[in-house]
Amino acid sequence: MKGDNFYRKESSKEEKENKGKDKEEKEEDRLTKLPDEIILHILSFVDAKTTVQTSVLNKRYRYLWASLPVLNFVDSFDLPEIFNSFVRHFLAYRDTSINIFNVNLEFLYSYEDEYFRDYMVDLIVNSTIEHVIGTPSVTTTIEGLTIDSYSLMSDLPKLSVCTSLTTLKLSNISIDTANFDIPTLKHLYLCYCQFDCELESPFDPFKGCINLESLYFHGCTYSAEINTFKISPSHLVDLNMSGFISNGYFLSDSVFKLQSPRLKYFKYTGYDNLYPILTEINLLFVEKIYIDLRCLDNDTNSLYTLIELFEIMQSATSISLSLEIIHVLSMFSYELEDKCSPFTRMQNYEIICDDSSSAMPRDEQY
Repeated sequence: MKGDNFYRKESSKEEKENKGKDKEEKEEDRLTKLPDEIILHILSFVDAKTTVQTSVLNKRYRYLWASLPVLNFVDSFDLPEIFNSFVRHFLAYRDTSINIFNVNLEFLYSYEDEYFRDYMVDLIVNSTIEHVIGTPSVTTTIEGLTIDSYSLMSDLPKLSVCTSLTTLKLSNISIDTANFDIPTLKHLYLCYCQFDCELESPFDPFKGCINLESLYFHGCTYSAEINTFKISPSHLVDLNMSGFISNGYFLSDSVFKLQSPRLKYFKYTGYDNLYPILTEINLLFVEKIYIDLRCLDNDTNSLYTLIELFEIMQSATSISLSLEIIHVLSMFSYELEDKCSPFTRMQNYEIICDDSSSAMPRDEQY
């Protein structure tokens, strides 16, 4: 009897193991039955290294990575030269007849040798840009380019040949020019970038982006001394910005000049004082303003700068202001006694109390 029980247990164990194997095989069969287009779409959400590793799972996947429509290069390698070699070989052996719609480069900056790391990162960034602008199937189809890297980008002007590029996101990049002459761009995100530029008056870096609809502009540094920073794209609807560093300093006499008549959403955040904002046109379509300042001088200069901004944005229906702004307004209440609120269309009002981040958004919406 004991022997019978033992064999029954062993038989039951084998049945469970076989069922488990059958289940795994069915799941694998289910995946292999998916069309290539769906598998490629799934792989577009992971980094390039992972997509190459999938080639060992099934013979059918062996060269699937070469047909990816989205390239995500994420630095997950032990050494920068290995990452550089991987990117170069990936670009060299991919199917160049396949259209690419998005290219993303992200670096984790974990290497100890900073000079060698920077050298390698520069190579990776610029070789990728060269592939983008030198491959017809990419140049005519790429819609989005994202680079997050402490590196020098020397080929920015060449991106103007990309006839379908609508979204450009740059973080921590050093660029040897400040002019974005890319007429197809609709969305431009700049976060903690450094620009080597010459003195211009007025300084109008986005005038070449004639179709720009949204501009995210935070913590950027310019080598020249800028007195008037002009923002003039005529199609601009969404402006999300902070102050900037000019010639190593926050210049109190610098001003922003807004010349975008279709502007609807205006957001200004930062830990520096508010730059004066001027305009020579009527901003009739402004719907929402969000101003979050965490360091504001308690003087009449700050007060008058705020009043001037409020008058420019007077058509807004939704207004959000930080506590620091309310504090400055309350300190000089006697200056406001005979003044009416410029916000005659206001429907919503909010006091900002929590910390706001200036990290680059993926798809920020108001």
